[in-house]
Amino acid sequence: MDVLEFMKRRSDLQSLMMSSGAVFAGTGAAALRGNMEILSASVCLLFALVTQLGCNLYHYYVVMNGAQGVDSSRRSSLSKVSDNPLALRVLKEGSTACLILSLMLGLTIMTMSADFWWALLLGAVIYGLVFIMISGPRLYRRPVGLVITFLIFGPIGVMGTSFLQFQHEAAGNLWSFFDSAPCLFLGPAMGFLACSHHLVLSYANNKIEAQPGRTGSVRAFGYRGCEVIVGINGLLALVLMVAMVYFLQLSAPLLALAPSFLGFALNTYICISLHRAGVGELRHLLTLTRVNYLLTGLLSLVVWWAIGTPDDSLKVLLPIGMLD
Repeated sequence: MDVLEFMKRRSDLQSLMMSSGAVFAGTGAAALRGNMEILSASVCLLFALVTQLGCNLYHYYVVMNGAQGVDSSRRSSLSKVSDNPLALRVLKEGSTACLILSLMLGLTIMTMSADFWWALLLGAVIYGLVFIMISGPRLYRRPVGLVITFLIFGPIGVMGTSFLQFQHEAAGNLWSFFDSAPCLFLGPAMGFLACSHHLVLSYANNKIEAQPGRTGSVRAFGYRGCEVIVGINGLLALVLMVAMVYFLQLSAPLLALAPSFLGFALNTYICISLHRAGVGELRHLLTLTRVNYLLTGLLSLVVWWAIGTPDDSLKVLLPIGMLD
């Protein structure tokens, strides 16, 4: 067995677009008020990537190790790997290594926070929700997994990243509305786009694997219901961003809305394409949900940093003369 090739397949590197997008969006919300902190954002990005990677490896380890709740068809398809002790060992030790790195980065984030206790609470919530998602398919495959996806990749991921940064530039007041307002809108908006990915993932898995008993969101809402909810998610995200621009009276409002227009357009395309998509196209649509989430977060960072209040965080890392 090629260990590197095996790790590449089971690490699901595409999913790192989701964790990256949440950090980019949170940094963009901080940049809008001139609170972007390059060093803090970089540590958050590393934390998100390592944690996501560890989750992916551990989830496959649990599934391949015969976790309860795994359907027989999927277990048989993984039997070759589950019967290989080296494969299980690679997954277990790889996920453990990622967990250790994640904890180290989490402690680093806590030392950067102006309030240690809120950072500790936030970290405990993140690890708790992540454990529920990856410890087995029983909860994750139910609609409660949709709620957890919304929280981790929405309010918790985006707002936590933004809070960490504006505490340094602002007066250290965690609940300063002026500084926190952008992420209060952007966090739920990104959460809705993440839910679209969760629904398309459940939709595609059930279509591709052709399971006799549908599971997760498809079982709860049906195929048509999932298509409708995906469309609603994009609309809710757009409404939140339009409300943010209106209530906060941002400069260059149309430019400020560019990330949400992109997210809405791609999400709508995905919604329309689901019904008649074949197996190959479903895989492309699933990838597109991740690309959409990443691009929305990244474009929010670029555009909002350009139109937001000027900040001096780059001077911490680069000589001042280079920025004059």
